[in-house]
Amino acid sequence: MKKILSPFIIFSFLFLIVTSCSKNDDPTQVTVKPTPEPPKPVDTVLIISDLFRNSFRVYEMQRNTNGIYRDSKVFNGTDYHPASVANIGIGLVSLCVADKMGWTTDAQQQAITTLNSVLGKSGSFQLDVNAAGFPRHFVDMETGARAWNSEYSTVDAALMVSGAFFCKNYFKQNTTIASLADQLFKSIDWSKAIANPETGAIYLSLDADGKGSSTTAVYNEYMLVAYLAYKAENGTAGPATALWNKFYANPTNLPQSTYLGYSVLTDNPGSFLSDFIPQFCYYLCHPYAVSSQYKGFMTNSMQSDKKWWSLTPGISPYEWGLGAGSSIDGYHADRISDNNGKIVSPHIVAGFIPINEGAKKDLISLYVANKGVYTLPGSSNKILWRYSLSNTSWRANEVQGIDYSTMLFGLASLPENCGANFFSENNNYSFPVYKFEPR
Repeated sequence: MKKILSPFIIFSFLFLIVTSCSKNDDPTQVTVKPTPEPPKPVDTVLIISDLFRNSFRVYEMQRNTNGIYRDSKVFNGTDYHPASVANIGIGLVSLCVADKMGWTTDAQQQAITTLNSVLGKSGSFQLDVNAAGFPRHFVDMETGARAWNSEYSTVDAALMVSGAFFCKNYFKQNTTIASLADQLFKSIDWSKAIANPETGAIYLSLDADGKGSSTTAVYNEYMLVAYLAYKAENGTAGPATALWNKFYANPTNLPQSTYLGYSVLTDNPGSFLSDFIPQFCYYLCHPYAVSSQYKGFMTNSMQSDKKWWSLTPGISPYEWGLGAGSSIDGYHADRISDNNGKIVSPHIVAGFIPINEGAKKDLISLYVANKGVYTLPGSSNKILWRYSLSNTSWRANEVQGIDYSTMLFGLASLPENCGANFFSENNNYSFPVYKFEPR
């Protein structure tokens, strides 16, 4: 039996055909596309605020219950690095920043815990030091014993003591911190670090008896060693004073190199230094921080850094920074014409904030472009760290505390944070009358 279609079904079918034809055949018919939503504005204030807060979290993650700071924090996997004596000093400075920003309520007690530990007053932790009081570069996190076959290091001692004095100045009313910082300074025979005041040579390391071996020439981060040794002579005419007055008292006495018109300080004319060196000196050595001449050389270091990067084809103007840390080859201190993999160091960009208003904008641009963005383990907190332009698949496995410090320090220097004078005020250390008092 044949099925008969109802009039309603036939009408509906014809309507669809007519409607379809009219849409396809009428050239005047315009298809209206939905208006895309405008991109959400970038909250630059929040980006900088988060990067700053998270930079302190790096040091929180590196600290143990004895107040000792691990050399590095791994992004994935189990931490295996020992403690770094230099990073202990950076950790102490980080507590001052955190207290200033209200991120912690017990920064003073944390500083006391750290100072007691490195002085051997906590019982379980006994820092391995030589006869002159200089500590090993790397030590066990829990015991203080030698790690990684490391040397007795002069510059690591200087960084540790500089952090202690920074705390002493910042927590001015805390007599316990002041006493412990002074004890730490006096527990080291700084005269043993001076190799030759006539040439400016300083010992890199010493043996167990306090006898120096290899040396470094001026100028570099060993300015911190020279300064503490100079102050330890209490104004007398000793070898450290002679070295300081001949070289560091006037920066024009220091060796220089020139890159495309920019004169920078160096330890070997014709070669260049990594830019963490002027930054360490600025943040931790008062004579450098308040000198217009030193800051002029620091500005030249920044300009030559940016100029070197600008010669790389296809690079964005916010991609620069010749610093130290994890690299394709393991660990490397990058400098002009010596940067395998073209590793960009955002922490160096940040470290130049006190002399470069555009550095803040460059950090924001890096973050928005998702270049050098890492997530701290066990969290959603982001930081900026080293990445490669020539090998975009490479990612750092860890962040070194000593090298990353200039990210924290630079962001702290912003007027909306700790302020431009935070470091020059607190690195104006109050030195006690020095007398070597071995442990």
